[in-house]
Amino acid sequence: MSILTYSQTPFPPSCAPSTDCLSPYNDVSTQNGSSQPENVAGYITHVPGDPAVSLLSDDVHAHLSRHLENPLLDELYEKLWAVAKKSSRNIDPLHTQKVKGRSIIPTEDPRLHLTWHWDRIYIKPVPVFLLNYEFWTTYLQPSSSSGFNGSIAVGFLRSYALLLQWSKFISHFRHLPDESVARRYRYGQLRLSRLNWAVRIFRPQHTRTVWFYEIPHWSISSFMSRAIVPLLFVFAGISLALSSMQVALSVPTDDPWFHGLGESGLQNVGRAFWALLLRIPIAILVSQVSWGLARERRRAGVTADRGRECSE
Repeated sequence: MSILTYSQTPFPPSCAPSTDCLSPYNDVSTQNGSSQPENVAGYITHVPGDPAVSLLSDDVHAHLSRHLENPLLDELYEKLWAVAKKSSRNIDPLHTQKVKGRSIIPTEDPRLHLTWHWDRIYIKPVPVFLLNYEFWTTYLQPSSSSGFNGSIAVGFLRSYALLLQWSKFISHFRHLPDESVARRYRYGQLRLSRLNWAVRIFRPQHTRTVWFYEIPHWSISSFMSRAIVPLLFVFAGISLALSSMQVALSVPTDDPWFHGLGESGLQNVGRAFWALLLRIPIAILVSQVSWGLARERRRAGVTADRGRECSE
């Protein structure tokens, strides 16, 4: 199968599930006060699947942006490797989602498409206009009047090529390279809890709140029920470490186990134990971050070499 690029419509007209014929408004004539009939010889003058949106370029662009754009993840793209696996193929089919015990939650918010948390995954249904060949050739090509970045639509539908096996239509998206899709879709499924941490650490401009990628709690009771467990774990760990130090320092200096150490020696042992407790998790964290940075540099080098080979 030949590899298609963004400059081409990714599927042939014969495979398009939506066969509506479009009769786009002429923006110039509309500004001059003239209008077109709503339905001429079977043609439609609205976005397929949404009669409330006309085919004026500005209306189409606003509609596409509302349904497909994700500026927050685009802004976080260079840092997403720290919280997610950089693989566009990291998408489980729908039956595997059920095997993993996840509920499939439909959402119209493109920010939540392919994000998951605990026992649920959010998936945006395919808009009807993305199934229409004429809509693609008119509004989603680089030279189209809408000015919309069509690689976002290509990436969205490519994600569906891994979610389901609808071969007649979706197979045309399955082998598209990462260079043909928007940056968000160079990643697959994203864990919502890790995206929350990415927002807290990197503070992107497009976020709605500095604490969450998507606010998970709608009442104080649900927030407390989930927050109490990690808080108790941290409290118990710190209490255990402090209690063990207190026990060690309260042992008499004439105890056979500490014979010859003296009071100053016991204090030194306590300090060494406390330093060890701090250094072990810090060393683990530093090693993990260093490994991630080295891996990202190697991946960036491979991508750059591949790009130079393609340009040659």
